[in-house]
Amino acid sequence: MKYAYVMAVSAVLMLISACSSESFEPLPKETSIISTVNIKDMTISFYDFDNGEKLSDWNIGHPYIGGIIMPDKETFLLYGKTMETVDLYSLSKGKKIASWETGKGIVNGILVNEGKEIAFADQTRHSVRFFRMDGKEADEIKIGKNPLSLLDDGEGRLYVMSYNHEDLRIIDLKDKKEVRGFTIHPAAAGAILNRENNELWIGGHGEGTIAEEKIHIYDLSSGKLKNEISAPVMPVNFERGEEEIFVLSHGSSTLYKLGLNGEKKGSMKVGANPFEIQMFNGKLIIAGYDSNDLYIIDPDTLKIENKVKVGKGPFQIVPRER
Repeated sequence: MKYAYVMAVSAVLMLISACSSESFEPLPKETSIISTVNIKDMTISFYDFDNGEKLSDWNIGHPYIGGIIMPDKETFLLYGKTMETVDLYSLSKGKKIASWETGKGIVNGILVNEGKEIAFADQTRHSVRFFRMDGKEADEIKIGKNPLSLLDDGEGRLYVMSYNHEDLRIIDLKDKKEVRGFTIHPAAAGAILNRENNELWIGGHGEGTIAEEKIHIYDLSSGKLKNEISAPVMPVNFERGEEEIFVLSHGSSTLYKLGLNGEKKGSMKVGANPFEIQMFNGKLIIAGYDSNDLYIIDPDTLKIENKVKVGKGPFQIVPRER
Protein backbone atom coordinates (compact mmCIF):
# COMPACT_ATOMS: atom_id res chain seq x y z
CA MET A 1 0.00 0.00 0.00
CA LYS A 2 1.43 3.34 -0.99
CA TYR A 3 0.60 5.05 2.29
CA ALA A 4 2.24 2.22 4.23
CA TYR A 5 5.35 2.62 2.10
CA VAL A 6 5.42 6.36 2.83
CA MET A 7 5.41 5.68 6.55
CA ALA A 8 7.78 2.73 6.67
CA VAL A 9 10.29 3.77 4.02
CA SER A 10 10.49 7.36 5.28
CA ALA A 11 11.42 6.11 8.74
CA VAL A 12 14.15 3.88 7.35
CA LEU A 13 15.51 6.53 5.02
CA MET A 14 15.72 9.04 7.85
CA LEU A 15 18.14 6.69 9.62
CA ILE A 16 20.32 5.85 6.61
CA SER A 17 20.27 9.23 4.89
CA ALA A 18 23.76 10.35 3.84
CA CYS A 19 25.06 13.71 2.73
CA SER A 20 24.36 14.35 -0.94
CA SER A 21 26.88 15.64 -3.46
CA GLU A 22 27.03 19.37 -3.88
CA SER A 23 26.40 19.20 -7.62
CA PHE A 24 24.98 16.86 -10.25
CA GLU A 25 25.10 16.49 -14.01
CA PRO A 26 23.14 19.39 -15.55
CA LEU A 27 20.15 18.53 -17.72
CA PRO A 28 19.57 19.87 -21.23
CA LYS A 29 17.21 22.79 -21.64
CA GLU A 30 14.30 22.88 -24.11
CA THR A 31 13.68 19.14 -23.95
CA SER A 32 10.79 17.12 -22.58
CA ILE A 33 12.00 15.17 -19.56
CA ILE A 34 10.47 12.46 -17.41
CA SER A 35 11.95 12.10 -13.93
CA THR A 36 11.32 9.55 -11.20
CA VAL A 37 11.81 10.08 -7.47
CA ASN A 38 13.35 6.81 -6.28
CA ILE A 39 12.99 6.21 -2.56
CA LYS A 40 14.95 3.00 -2.02
CA ASP A 41 18.31 4.42 -3.11
CA MET A 42 17.46 8.13 -2.73
CA THR A 43 18.13 9.03 -6.36
CA ILE A 44 16.37 11.00 -9.07
CA SER A 45 16.40 9.42 -12.55
CA PHE A 46 15.93 11.42 -15.75
CA TYR A 47 14.78 10.34 -19.21
CA ASP A 48 14.91 12.53 -22.35
CA PHE A 49 11.48 11.91 -23.86
CA ASP A 50 12.21 13.78 -27.11
CA ASN A 51 15.33 11.79 -27.97
CA GLY A 52 14.41 8.54 -26.25
CA GLU A 53 17.57 8.56 -24.15
CA LYS A 54 18.25 7.83 -20.50
CA LEU A 55 19.99 10.74 -18.83
CA SER A 56 21.93 10.81 -15.59
CA ASP A 57 20.79 9.67 -12.16
CA TRP A 58 21.23 12.23 -9.41
CA ASN A 59 22.47 10.52 -6.25
CA ILE A 60 20.66 13.02 -4.12
CA GLY A 61 21.12 11.34 -0.72
CA HIS A 62 17.97 12.73 0.94
CA PRO A 63 14.70 10.88 1.70
CA TYR A 64 12.49 12.72 -0.79
CA ILE A 65 9.25 10.99 -1.75
CA GLY A 66 7.92 13.38 -4.39
CA GLY A 67 8.44 16.56 -6.33
CA ILE A 68 7.05 19.30 -8.56
CA ILE A 69 8.46 20.95 -11.67
CA MET A 70 7.90 24.63 -11.06
CA PRO A 71 6.22 26.86 -13.69
CA ASP A 72 9.60 28.12 -14.93
CA LYS A 73 10.30 24.51 -16.09
CA GLU A 74 13.79 24.91 -14.67
CA THR A 75 13.30 24.45 -10.94
CA PHE A 76 12.61 21.05 -9.38
CA LEU A 77 11.01 21.21 -5.92
CA LEU A 78 11.43 18.06 -3.79
CA TYR A 79 9.74 17.12 -0.51
CA GLY A 80 9.74 14.26 1.97
CA LYS A 81 7.84 13.33 5.10
CA THR A 82 10.95 13.25 7.29
CA MET A 83 12.53 16.40 5.81
CA GLU A 84 12.50 19.69 7.72
CA THR A 85 12.50 21.61 4.43
CA VAL A 86 11.32 21.36 0.86
CA ASP A 87 14.32 21.88 -1.41
CA LEU A 88 14.61 23.50 -4.81
CA TYR A 89 17.12 22.35 -7.43
CA SER A 90 18.13 23.93 -10.72
CA LEU A 91 17.87 21.34 -13.49
CA SER A 92 20.19 23.18 -15.86
CA LYS A 93 22.81 23.88 -13.16
CA GLY A 94 22.53 20.55 -11.40
CA LYS A 95 22.53 21.92 -7.87
CA LYS A 96 20.33 22.94 -4.96
CA ILE A 97 19.46 26.61 -5.10
CA ALA A 98 17.05 27.15 -2.18
CA SER A 99 15.18 25.57 0.73
CA TRP A 100 11.84 26.44 2.29
CA GLU A 101 11.37 25.84 6.01
CA THR A 102 8.29 23.67 6.43
CA GLY A 103 9.02 21.23 9.24
CA LYS A 104 8.46 17.50 8.89
CA GLY A 105 5.28 15.97 7.53
CA ILE A 106 4.97 16.97 3.84
CA VAL A 107 3.75 13.92 1.87
CA ASN A 108 2.19 15.47 -1.24
CA GLY A 109 2.19 18.71 -3.15
CA ILE A 110 0.55 20.12 -6.28
CA LEU A 111 0.46 23.42 -8.14
CA VAL A 112 -2.81 25.34 -7.69
CA ASN A 113 -4.28 28.72 -8.65
CA GLU A 114 -2.82 28.60 -12.16
CA GLY A 115 0.64 27.78 -10.86
CA LYS A 116 0.82 30.74 -8.49
CA GLU A 117 0.78 28.61 -5.32
CA ILE A 118 1.61 25.13 -4.09
CA ALA A 119 -0.72 23.13 -1.85
CA PHE A 120 1.09 20.72 0.48
CA ALA A 121 -0.48 17.86 2.44
CA ASP A 122 1.13 17.97 5.90
CA GLN A 123 0.69 14.87 8.06
CA THR A 124 2.43 16.38 11.08
CA ARG A 125 0.12 19.38 11.29
CA HIS A 126 -2.84 17.50 9.79
CA SER A 127 -3.49 20.28 7.35
CA VAL A 128 -3.23 21.55 3.81
CA ARG A 129 -0.69 24.38 3.64
CA PHE A 130 -0.42 26.91 0.82
CA PHE A 131 2.91 28.41 -0.20
CA ARG A 132 3.61 31.18 -2.70
CA MET A 133 6.36 30.86 -5.31
CA ASP A 134 8.71 32.89 -3.11
CA GLY A 135 8.53 30.22 -0.39
CA LYS A 136 6.31 32.21 1.96
CA GLU A 137 3.39 30.39 3.55
CA ALA A 138 0.12 32.06 2.64
CA ASP A 139 -2.58 29.96 4.31
CA GLU A 140 -3.21 26.76 6.24
CA ILE A 141 -6.42 24.75 6.57
CA LYS A 142 -6.80 22.02 9.18
CA ILE A 143 -8.15 18.90 7.51
CA GLY A 144 -7.90 15.94 9.86
CA LYS A 145 -5.46 13.14 10.43
CA ASN A 146 -3.02 12.22 7.66
CA PRO A 147 -4.19 14.08 4.53
CA LEU A 148 -2.72 12.34 1.50
CA SER A 149 -4.41 12.64 -1.91
CA LEU A 150 -4.88 16.09 -3.50
CA LEU A 151 -6.88 16.83 -6.65
CA ASP A 152 -7.30 20.28 -8.24
CA ASP A 153 -10.46 20.41 -10.34
CA GLY A 154 -9.18 23.36 -12.39
CA GLU A 155 -12.22 25.41 -11.44
CA GLY A 156 -11.11 26.79 -8.09
CA ARG A 157 -11.66 23.76 -5.86
CA LEU A 158 -9.22 21.39 -4.19
CA TYR A 159 -10.34 17.88 -3.22
CA VAL A 160 -8.52 16.40 -0.22
CA MET A 161 -8.62 12.81 0.99
CA SER A 162 -7.16 11.36 4.17
CA TYR A 163 -5.97 7.78 4.42
CA ASN A 164 -7.48 7.47 7.90
CA HIS A 165 -10.83 9.23 7.60
CA GLU A 166 -13.85 8.22 5.57
CA ASP A 167 -14.52 11.68 4.28
CA LEU A 168 -13.54 13.93 1.42
CA ARG A 169 -13.00 17.67 1.98
CA ILE A 170 -13.45 20.34 -0.67
CA ILE A 171 -11.56 23.63 -0.36
CA ASP A 172 -12.35 26.87 -2.16
CA LEU A 173 -8.93 27.91 -3.48
CA LYS A 174 -9.81 31.59 -3.78
CA ASP A 175 -11.10 32.12 -0.26
CA LYS A 176 -9.03 29.28 1.28
CA LYS A 177 -12.05 27.90 3.07
CA GLU A 178 -13.55 24.45 3.31
CA VAL A 179 -16.86 24.67 1.47
CA ARG A 180 -18.24 21.16 1.66
CA GLY A 181 -17.42 17.47 1.74
CA PHE A 182 -19.00 14.06 1.82
CA THR A 183 -18.48 10.57 3.19
CA ILE A 184 -16.38 8.13 1.15
CA HIS A 185 -15.10 4.59 1.57
CA PRO A 186 -12.22 3.77 3.97
CA ALA A 187 -8.51 3.79 3.01
CA ALA A 188 -9.22 5.83 -0.13
CA ALA A 189 -6.34 6.79 -2.41
CA GLY A 190 -6.17 8.27 -5.88
CA ALA A 191 -8.98 10.11 -7.65
CA ILE A 192 -10.02 11.56 -10.99
CA LEU A 193 -12.90 13.68 -12.23
CA ASN A 194 -15.26 12.38 -14.89
CA ARG A 195 -16.81 15.70 -15.82
CA GLU A 196 -18.98 14.31 -18.60
CA ASN A 197 -20.98 12.38 -16.02
CA ASN A 198 -20.49 14.79 -13.10
CA GLU A 199 -18.60 12.10 -11.20
CA LEU A 200 -15.59 11.65 -8.97
CA TRP A 201 -13.85 8.27 -9.27
CA ILE A 202 -11.85 7.22 -6.19
CA GLY A 203 -9.63 4.19 -5.65
CA GLY A 204 -8.06 2.78 -2.54
CA HIS A 205 -5.94 0.18 -0.78
CA GLY A 206 -8.54 -1.62 1.30
CA GLU A 207 -9.07 -1.92 5.01
CA GLY A 208 -7.34 -4.34 7.37
CA THR A 209 -6.64 -7.63 5.61
CA ILE A 210 -9.22 -6.98 2.88
CA ALA A 211 -7.68 -5.48 -0.26
CA GLU A 212 -9.72 -2.96 -2.24
CA GLU A 213 -10.93 -4.36 -5.56
CA LYS A 214 -13.29 -1.63 -6.73
CA ILE A 215 -13.35 1.92 -7.98
CA HIS A 216 -16.02 3.93 -6.16
CA ILE A 217 -17.94 6.46 -8.23
CA TYR A 218 -19.53 9.41 -6.43
CA ASP A 219 -21.96 12.00 -7.74
CA LEU A 220 -20.22 15.38 -7.52
CA SER A 221 -23.40 17.29 -6.73
CA SER A 222 -24.83 15.09 -3.99
CA GLY A 223 -21.76 13.15 -2.82
CA LYS A 224 -23.78 9.93 -3.07
CA LEU A 225 -22.17 6.68 -4.18
CA LYS A 226 -23.47 6.02 -7.73
CA ASN A 227 -21.62 2.92 -8.81
CA GLU A 228 -18.66 0.62 -8.28
CA ILE A 229 -16.33 -0.80 -10.93
CA SER A 230 -14.22 -3.92 -10.44
CA ALA A 231 -10.49 -3.19 -10.88
CA PRO A 232 -8.56 -5.62 -8.68
CA VAL A 233 -6.34 -5.28 -6.82
CA MET A 234 -5.83 -1.89 -5.09
CA PRO A 235 -6.65 0.70 -7.75
CA VAL A 236 -4.65 3.67 -6.50
CA ASN A 237 -3.93 5.93 -9.46
CA PHE A 238 -5.78 7.32 -12.47
CA GLU A 239 -5.10 9.14 -15.73
CA ARG A 240 -7.44 10.57 -18.34
CA GLY A 241 -7.32 9.84 -22.06
CA GLU A 242 -9.46 11.40 -24.77
CA GLU A 243 -12.48 9.13 -24.29
CA GLU A 244 -11.30 6.82 -21.52
CA ILE A 245 -9.94 6.63 -18.01
CA PHE A 246 -6.86 4.58 -17.19
CA VAL A 247 -6.62 2.93 -13.80
CA LEU A 248 -3.46 1.51 -12.22
CA SER A 249 -3.96 -1.28 -9.67
CA HIS A 250 -0.68 -1.82 -7.89
CA GLY A 251 -1.70 -4.95 -5.99
CA SER A 252 -2.06 -6.91 -9.24
CA SER A 253 0.37 -4.85 -11.38
CA THR A 254 -2.49 -4.22 -13.80
CA LEU A 255 -3.41 -1.28 -16.00
CA TYR A 256 -7.11 -1.04 -16.86
CA LYS A 257 -8.58 0.98 -19.72
CA LEU A 258 -12.17 2.00 -19.03
CA GLY A 259 -14.76 3.96 -20.94
CA LEU A 260 -16.34 7.00 -19.34
CA ASN A 261 -19.35 4.83 -18.53
CA GLY A 262 -17.11 2.32 -16.72
CA GLU A 263 -17.07 -0.23 -19.53
CA LYS A 264 -13.83 -2.22 -19.66
CA LYS A 265 -11.95 -1.61 -22.92
CA GLY A 266 -8.73 -3.46 -22.14
CA SER A 267 -6.09 -4.31 -19.58
CA MET A 268 -2.46 -5.34 -19.34
CA LYS A 269 0.13 -6.44 -16.81
CA VAL A 270 2.91 -3.92 -16.37
CA GLY A 271 5.92 -3.64 -14.07
CA ALA A 272 6.11 -4.99 -10.57
CA ASN A 273 4.05 -3.26 -7.91
CA PRO A 274 3.53 -0.03 -9.90
CA PHE A 275 2.21 3.03 -8.06
CA GLU A 276 2.57 5.84 -10.59
CA ILE A 277 0.95 6.64 -13.93
CA GLN A 278 1.12 9.82 -16.00
CA MET A 279 -0.28 10.80 -19.39
CA PHE A 280 2.54 12.68 -21.12
CA ASN A 281 2.74 13.83 -24.73
CA GLY A 282 0.13 11.30 -25.79
CA LYS A 283 1.76 8.34 -24.05
CA LEU A 284 1.13 6.57 -20.78
CA ILE A 285 4.12 6.54 -18.43
CA ILE A 286 4.19 3.94 -15.65
CA ALA A 287 6.85 3.27 -13.02
CA GLY A 288 7.36 -0.20 -11.54
CA TYR A 289 8.29 0.23 -7.89
CA ASP A 290 9.81 -3.22 -7.44
CA SER A 291 11.09 -3.70 -11.00
CA ASN A 292 12.85 -0.31 -11.11
CA ASP A 293 11.58 0.36 -14.63
CA LEU A 294 9.87 3.17 -16.49
CA TYR A 295 7.41 2.05 -19.17
CA ILE A 296 6.30 4.09 -22.19
CA ILE A 297 2.93 2.74 -23.36
CA ASP A 298 0.67 3.48 -26.34
CA PRO A 299 -2.75 4.29 -24.81
CA ASP A 300 -4.62 3.06 -27.91
CA THR A 301 -3.04 -0.38 -28.23
CA LEU A 302 -1.76 -0.84 -24.64
CA LYS A 303 1.58 -1.92 -26.11
CA ILE A 304 4.89 -1.14 -24.40
CA GLU A 305 6.96 1.05 -26.72
CA ASN A 306 9.99 1.47 -24.48
CA LYS A 307 11.27 0.33 -21.11
CA VAL A 308 13.94 2.26 -19.21
CA LYS A 309 15.89 1.30 -16.10
CA VAL A 310 15.69 3.87 -13.32
CA GLY A 311 16.85 4.02 -9.70
CA LYS A 312 15.56 1.71 -7.01
CA GLY A 313 11.96 2.20 -5.89
CA PRO A 314 10.50 4.79 -8.31
CA PHE A 315 7.75 6.29 -6.18
CA GLN A 316 6.63 9.31 -8.18
CA ILE A 317 6.84 10.36 -11.83
CA VAL A 318 7.48 14.07 -12.42
CA PRO A 319 7.37 15.16 -16.08
CA ARG A 320 8.54 18.39 -17.69
CA GLU A 321 7.17 19.56 -21.04
CA ARG A 322 9.48 21.68 -23.13
